[in-house]
Amino acid sequence: MLFHRFVRHSWLAVLVVGIVCGIPGLVEAQDEAEPTFTKDVLPILQRSCQQCHRPGSVAPMSLLTYEEVRPWARAIRDRTAQREMPPWYIERNVGVRQFKEDPSLTDAEILTLSSWVDAGAPRGNPADAPPPIELESLDEWRIGTPEWIVELPEEQTIGDVDADRWLDIWADSRLTEDRYIKAVETKPSPGSYPVVHHVATSMRWEDEDGEEGGGFLNEYAMGKNGDIFPDGTDV
Repeated sequence: MLFHRFVRHSWLAVLVVGIVCGIPGLVEAQDEAEPTFTKDVLPILQRSCQQCHRPGSVAPMSLLTYEEVRPWARAIRDRTAQREMPPWYIERNVGVRQFKEDPSLTDAEILTLSSWVDAGAPRGNPADAPPPIELESLDEWRIGTPEWIVELPEEQTIGDVDADRWLDIWADSRLTEDRYIKAVETKPSPGSYPVVHHVATSMRWEDEDGEEGGGFLNEYAMGKNGDIFPDGTDV
């Protein structure tokens, strides 16, 4: 089984922050209709951002609290307006449009974020804030408890000054008979999310005549969950 990994050390390469200069003297008093963080913005972040933007995960900053979000307000506005965040690169007007666990933002949500930033990113009334969501453990499998786990033969250490690295790593599946796959997930080990950008997993095998075969199996990337195949289908 081949794990084709791209690991990066520099978090600065993940996010480009746009800077928009304000014009002194044009700040007006907050209107009651203006969106606030606690009432309008936090629910959006909880639904579409916080699974990745939290300590120990793949994102370069946490977006759980107002204090964490406020310094990134303009970058959030710019990235969401361009639909670069959250990452969901599916054509919105072609083919299938309804997906399970779709984290993408609606036009109304993007407008809310933009209006909030343009209004000065007000905090709002703490009483309006929804309770914190229960974030899934980074150690858990999204497909449920797997029946078979294939691990890398050895750990890979990424140094403090390492550049981006591409690694081709082979691992023995240890399978001794044919198996049908109902679900598959590729995931970094605990603690390695900040330096693993993506992983592509392929399989290679020999048939009864000794002929080699193989193909792509699954991938890990920011926001990518495992693949669960519908009833009546297998790999």
